[in-house]
Amino acid sequence: MWRVAFCFGLVSLFAIWIASSMFKIQFVEGEKWLNQSDSLTIIQQQINPSRGNIYSDNGSLLATSMPIYEVAFDPMVVDKDTFYTHLSELCRRLSELFPETTAKQFRTSFEQARRNERSYVRIRNRVNYNELKELKQFPIFRLGRYRGGLISSLTTKRVHPAGQLAFRTVGYYTEDNPGVGLERSYTEDLGGSQGMRLVQKISGAYKPINDENLIEPQNGRDVHTTINVDFQEVTHMALSKAILKHDADHGCAVVMEIATGKIKAISNLQNKGEGKLVENYNYAVGESYEPGSIFKVFSAMAALEDDLMDPNDSMDILYGEREYFGKPMRDSDKGRHKYLNFKKAFALSSNVFFSSLIFDNYANNPGDYLQHLRRLELHKKTGIDIIGEGEPFLNQPDSRTWSQLTLPWLAIGYENQHTPLQVLTAYNGVINDGKLMRPYLVEEITDAGLVVKSFNPVMAGEVCSPETSKIIREFTQETVEHGTASNIRSSVVSMAGKTGTAQIASSKGYQKFRQYNASYIGHFPADKPVYSVIVMINRPSNGVFYASYVAAPVFKEIAEKVYTISVLRDVEPKDSGFYPSPMKGYYADLKTIGKSLDFPFSDKEHSALVAYDPKNGLVQKTAVGVGAMPDVKGMGLRDALFILEGQGLKVKYRGTGHVKNQFPEKGARLSEGQTVYINLAL
Repeated sequence: MWRVAFCFGLVSLFAIWIASSMFKIQFVEGEKWLNQSDSLTIIQQQINPSRGNIYSDNGSLLATSMPIYEVAFDPMVVDKDTFYTHLSELCRRLSELFPETTAKQFRTSFEQARRNERSYVRIRNRVNYNELKELKQFPIFRLGRYRGGLISSLTTKRVHPAGQLAFRTVGYYTEDNPGVGLERSYTEDLGGSQGMRLVQKISGAYKPINDENLIEPQNGRDVHTTINVDFQEVTHMALSKAILKHDADHGCAVVMEIATGKIKAISNLQNKGEGKLVENYNYAVGESYEPGSIFKVFSAMAALEDDLMDPNDSMDILYGEREYFGKPMRDSDKGRHKYLNFKKAFALSSNVFFSSLIFDNYANNPGDYLQHLRRLELHKKTGIDIIGEGEPFLNQPDSRTWSQLTLPWLAIGYENQHTPLQVLTAYNGVINDGKLMRPYLVEEITDAGLVVKSFNPVMAGEVCSPETSKIIREFTQETVEHGTASNIRSSVVSMAGKTGTAQIASSKGYQKFRQYNASYIGHFPADKPVYSVIVMINRPSNGVFYASYVAAPVFKEIAEKVYTISVLRDVEPKDSGFYPSPMKGYYADLKTIGKSLDFPFSDKEHSALVAYDPKNGLVQKTAVGVGAMPDVKGMGLRDALFILEGQGLKVKYRGTGHVKNQFPEKGARLSEGQTVYINLAL
């Protein structure tokens, strides 16, 4: 019996120890262990704010953040009868919305999760807002978060509505990459500040504990650029055609407003072969190169400022060939001219004339010539508001790279390196009555529509006299009228500029198998400059490399189209008799346009969607048939999308401007969810 009593005592003591430990864990140390458990399963999760938008000069979106949702299902919060009664219908609707997963697969996943008491089953991790709205109307899900079990968490996706237009300049940004372009340079403004929420780890995923955030995220500010989308498209298309036509390696083009320094368009394209062009590097801002003969603009400016020659003074150019310390300098038309006056030599781009002009007058004191180039700020960066500007190189007499040959070759654009934007900025200063303006890309930054920062034109200094500027404008116009760019004379707009064909040096110097940069720099209109343009095309390889045939035609196309757009935009209808073509859209919008431009406007038709002829003021109702393709030709993108998506159609579009073509055609039979295609053009 004593052994029985002893064993019973041990068991009793053990039971008492277990009971006391349970009491201690549950009531004395309960809060401690509960907190430790929560620390392993409940964490604070950062909420990324919505990144600010980037706009063009007229408010068109260049970059924006689209809401993307991750959706999941918590089957444990759904009543048993509700779950099994409506599960089949829910799974069928889900498979119709997300056809990559069958209804049977959805049902198996949900039933298994309920049996295993799992409260988080991911449905899809990239759901747009319209899809989420539809999900909330599905059986079970329509009961809400706490009775229907639909869980949604918001993320964002960065998109570029303008596609490849100015893609590298607008740039990109990700959480793992600081990015490039304006997205990187203005990331503090665009990024906003992060919020915080509590989430619980469940089956390898995290679900929010409640719908309230600990700290609300602060959305980013919006950046408004100087870029004009219409100008950008014109520049992009003109450059694209030239690179493909001449099978060039890459190229760039920049359009700048002369009086302010605003960059209105900037395109950078690399040829990947097989007709594919990409914007993956900002050559206009980041690539320094030897500009060649376009540099003669600055040599001519220096000579005029120092009164070395009058425009009509002549020089013996030795039939286009001169030797400097054993190295020959030749003109492209060697043997044609013995004498040329200053203006004609500029128009014909005589290497011998300009090398002689600079060498003979500045050889004993090259610093006087270089001082003019320094006033143009060709020795330093422009300070453009984008990261990655290339470092310029302007040779100096105290440099080890300076030699007896430097001065004559510098006069025609060799032994120096600058980015296209740096050269264009200096050119602007010369033709802008000597006023050098700093280039910039951003006009203002807004927060919820309120301007928090604004950027105004900045004059960097005066580079020459107005008289010199006037003569240079005459020289550059002569180049188009009777010089190396005479092939681009236009009946649309007067143009001026300078060609430049520069041989590219390798590590071994200038090789037998030559490669070239073809450049053109110019402005329009010629007599009253408004815009300037630089075009650079690298390594054309189809046998044609002269700038007059490679780069100058790109300038012409840009100038004519930009000028046409500007004239149509600025025209006064009541004075000129100009009326745009008939338009389609919403009555209130078209009425506002008509009244503000003093076009006649009939108030007889009051339907929502109308066709409007500005010439006679006629307004006609436009019918939108259900189940049939509506006629959206002539509409802006916003109105076309509203009508088409309102019928449950999916829309794919390309281009900018108004709808020019649509497929299917008007009246074609349509089914809900069908994809339609529209092309827009200026």
